[in-house]
Amino acid sequence: MYKKIDGNNNVFNSLEFQKDKYKFNIIIRNLYSPELELYSDEDNYIICRGSKKWPTWIWTKDNFDKEKISEIEELINMYITDNEKDKFTCKKELYDMLVERNFQLLNKDDYFEMGFLICHHTKKPKKCDGVLSKPTLEDKGILEQYWYDDNMEMNGIDPITKEQARQDVDNFLKDDNFYVLRNSQNKIVCMVCYSIIGNQAKLSHVYTPVEERKKGYATNLIYLITSDLLKKGLVPLLYTDYNYIPSNRAYINAGYEDTGILINFSCSK
Repeated sequence: MYKKIDGNNNVFNSLEFQKDKYKFNIIIRNLYSPELELYSDEDNYIICRGSKKWPTWIWTKDNFDKEKISEIEELINMYITDNEKDKFTCKKELYDMLVERNFQLLNKDDYFEMGFLICHHTKKPKKCDGVLSKPTLEDKGILEQYWYDDNMEMNGIDPITKEQARQDVDNFLKDDNFYVLRNSQNKIVCMVCYSIIGNQAKLSHVYTPVEERKKGYATNLIYLITSDLLKKGLVPLLYTDYNYIPSNRAYINAGYEDTGILINFSCSK
């Protein structure tokens, strides 16, 4: 039977969870949240949400005890709010079971395959004319446009307003882990952020404007940042749209490994 646990529970030290700890690094990050909601049977599964504003992550060990599915469904029900949709992330094995059982709260039309990539050794890509640098306040306008365009383009992500883009870029510029690549004309042709928890460095916000794509900029930026992170003893990783081949290829060409998918889905009352 499940119970409420804390981040020091032994389930996090189990061989099964340790095997998946990078893929489920969001659970580790959520453990630091003051709004943490965390339940487990201390063996087969962990259900974790850092805030009602964020998706709930469900970890299950491989080939988990299928008799536990009713407990997991009960917990999913507990995590559902009055929002139009509450988002969840899990392994495909669990998602398929919910579909097969015709779980009534599941929105079957809301399904997104999220890839997980990790790098242990980089591969040097074909060199381009891009140079790694830190953005400045003078770059704020173009970065706001890039971030807005990125959100408009991404499948499965709610578009943001221009005002939200401005606020987000203000925060990016205050972050020491925000980098850009400039071409020979000093134009910003790619950007990336990363965040660090423990020994994990999660890349995000990688974007290349449409007119600068297929020139190797993203792969070179990813390679340079990842090489630096590895030298610092960190494990670079990220989540992607698994079916967006060009983006995934940029990471793989820089040395990242494709470890398969997680499923993003939603439930509603």
